[in-house]
Amino acid sequence: MSLDHLLREVVVSGRLAEPFTASEATRAVSLQGWPLTKVQNYLARHCIGNLAATVLLVERVSYGKYRLIYDGPREDDACAVPENGPEGPARCATTDHPGEHQS
Repeated sequence: MSLDHLLREVVVSGRLAEPFTASEATRAVSLQGWPLTKVQNYLARHCIGNLAATVLLVERVSYGKYRLIYDGPREDDACAVPENGPEGPARCATTDHPGEHQS
């Protein structure tokens, strides 16, 4: 199973609260194939703002803290993708589950 699916699963189940650090994600996923350095690299590679990223999974909310890209209801009501940012206009999903893929 890929890390994006694992992260969505642990966030939805409540085992990982957002925003999360790479070490918190590593503990929540707790798989030998995903050590801390590999999780750190994966989050950096799939983060909004990485122009080389082909798949955007997370956004950096502060230094070392991430949350899944998800535009449904949140406490702060902020849209995950900035309007007219480098990725284009914001696309808000209508799913009820954090971290679900956007269509």
